[in-house]
Amino acid sequence: MDAAEPGAAGIAVVPELAPIAVLCSGPVRYRDEDGKRYVHMVGLHVLVRGEQKELEALLCLNYPNGTYPTRLYFRVNLGLGLNWNENAYIFATQWFSWSWKDVKATQSPIEILAGHLEALR
Repeated sequence: MDAAEPGAAGIAVVPELAPIAVLCSGPVRYRDEDGKRYVHMVGLHVLVRGEQKELEALLCLNYPNGTYPTRLYFRVNLGLGLNWNENAYIFATQWFSWSWKDVKATQSPIEILAGHLEALR
């Protein structure tokens, strides 16, 4: 495993997650479930329709759908009203996502996150 670097909260993270950790007030780490790899982010600072929010989020890096190969989930339903919304149980917790396609899994985790955050503008 790669050496860890400190994130914004002073918590060690693997180097490829360091750019995401800067956006979070809590820990950022990889988690795996059912063959999917997630980036779990605590205290992710985002703008939602111009309003600053701090949210817990999961970024799925390898969702098994050719049109939606990555997904971003939040612990709260942001009510974005895009094409469809999904309620999913991941790590025994309810998460919410929405329709936002064509964010390629071949990108770095920060690029995938940025692609999904476009939907919140």
